[in-house]
Amino acid sequence: MRNTVAQETLRTAALVVAAGSGARAGAHLPKQYVEVAGKPLLRHALEPFMRHARVDMVQVVVGSGQEELFAQATQGLELPAPVIGGATRQQSVLNGLRALATLGERAPEAVLIHDAARPFLPTAIIDALLATLGEADGGLPALEVVDTIKRVDEHGIIVETPPRASLRAAQTPQAFRMREILSAHEAVAGLQVEFSDDAQVAEHAGMKVKAIMGAAQLRKITHAEDFRWAAEMAAKLAGDADTDT
Repeated sequence: MRNTVAQETLRTAALVVAAGSGARAGAHLPKQYVEVAGKPLLRHALEPFMRHARVDMVQVVVGSGQEELFAQATQGLELPAPVIGGATRQQSVLNGLRALATLGERAPEAVLIHDAARPFLPTAIIDALLATLGEADGGLPALEVVDTIKRVDEHGIIVETPPRASLRAAQTPQAFRMREILSAHEAVAGLQVEFSDDAQVAEHAGMKVKAIMGAAQLRKITHAEDFRWAAEMAAKLAGDADTDT
């Protein structure tokens, strides 16, 4: 078992992947730059990390040609220059991890890999994820699956109904020790397989990843109707903050 005391002192980076085109959202620009409640989606995703005492740096990965959009969305935030992503999310994450590894003594020991399309990250999730690094090789937030899941063949015929009790819907951020997840990503870089998230890359490398309780507000913005939900969630969170003060 890992040392939970040592975990407390890990230098931690948030690696926020914002390199996609967001075509399914039907917006006039990549969805991470669409404004929700007066702020670009990307800025909503960055701010929880910027405020967190245990996150030492935040690195963003953007798509080629998105540098100006990034500069406008993050104006006033103290961030390093963005890393340019690749053709896939997996390549974009690898580019970001490689960039973090070049920082020498400033290189992080732990990394939280997050999708910019999940803008409303609770602080408690960050705390819980960092705690998993004391007992496992990684951690991710996940929700219990409420619908019955069917696996179908290429003709749409049901071939399996997996037991729902053991299923979880994975979210981000996903937490890992930096060297281990970079090594895992490097190992699969040449394979003709696209892994759906970083936990799957870690699983392929034999790493043990722990699922913690996720949050409904970590919903991923994918389609146009998701932006209506995002505006409602932003208003709710702003109202909750006003009540707390």
